[in-house]
Amino acid sequence: MSNYSPTSSSYETAPTSPSETPYNAENRNTTTGENDVLDWRSLQQLQLSIALAQVERVANQLQASLNTTTRELDRQMTELHHDMEVILSLRKEDLKRDQRRRNQTLLFCVLVVLTAILLSWVLGHRGKELLELLDIE
Repeated sequence: MSNYSPTSSSYETAPTSPSETPYNAENRNTTTGENDVLDWRSLQQLQLSIALAQVERVANQLQASLNTTTRELDRQMTELHHDMEVILSLRKEDLKRDQRRRNQTLLFCVLVVLTAILLSWVLGHRGKELLELLDIE
């Protein structure tokens, strides 16, 4: 660094855009009159820290949102499970009721057939006696 001089710094060049002003410009300290030059590495570290903080904030928001969504989905799944159990029990009751109706219908048909058989036997074998008892000629 033999050709070093405080006036031959690349920081003396004009910034190319307003957003580069804090990174390239010399800042004159008004109390001491010295030039303060911003170190690009510490600025880069600051930018990285800010970006990391923003990413962590977004990640925390997403985590909270995920937790809320998971709880809501669990609640809805529990509700659906309960509803399905209610529907299943109602269908079982309907099946039992239908089975009872079928059984009653079958019993009625069997009774009608047995009554018809009994009536035809009675009329076939004891028809005349029955007609005399009823006084029908």
